[in-house]
Amino acid sequence: ILMILLVSQVYGVRLVEPISKEINENSFVGTIGGGQTLELIISKELGKFDSLELVNLLPDEFNVKIEDYLESIKIFIFVPTNVPPTDYSLKFKLIGETSEEVSVYFNVDNTLLDVSFLNYSDSVFVKDDAKYELLLINNSHADAEFTIQPNLPWYWLDSKTKTVVVVPKLSNIKQEIIVSPQVQGDYTFMSTVFLQNKETKKDFTLLVNSKPTFKSKFAATLNGLPFYSISLLPSYIFNALLSSLN
Repeated sequence: ILMILLVSQVYGVRLVEPISKEINENSFVGTIGGGQTLELIISKELGKFDSLELVNLLPDEFNVKIEDYLESIKIFIFVPTNVPPTDYSLKFKLIGETSEEVSVYFNVDNTLLDVSFLNYSDSVFVKDDAKYELLLINNSHADAEFTIQPNLPWYWLDSKTKTVVVVPKLSNIKQEIIVSPQVQGDYTFMSTVFLQNKETKKDFTLLVNSKPTFKSKFAATLNGLPFYSISLLPSYIFNALLSSLN
């Protein structure tokens, strides 16, 4: 038993990321969605291994890249967006003082990324900050990119609102959309969130209730269409001219 343990220590191959474990035959190394990149970091085991070569290749749609570092070797596996969700195997050989051939597999699952809003409406005064909090969920073993696109004029959207957010593997991030309504009234707008490379998206309907201030009652026509009857447009224009004289 002692000899077996010693041999396994000498010839063991250690995966550092995305899961820290010893790997050998048919070891699981992670779950990932289409459009993501799985990064495998293999330890050189203090100089026992110098290089790595692939023994079998993934299907042609996949892109695999190997990078050599001082203490590790990295395998980057880019997963196309349209591959079937299932298990995929990869075999490689580590070469150095000793040689070790191992096979690993990863799972492709397109249900690992999700997004939800924690509030769908807010009520503020004109030109104050209305805030909408959303939760970005990444249950994969790779970083994921979310793109947030509120359907609003640029001058309604606060500059502090991030439109692209990278969520690390196996984590959730809360993010805010900050809206500064320029006119009074109830305003409904759409917000679209794209999940990784914009292949999948989710649409949400949000509401801002913008309460008037004294100045905003006269300035509505300068900042967007009014929330009232169009037949009263001449009076709005007159009010806007009065407001511009202040």
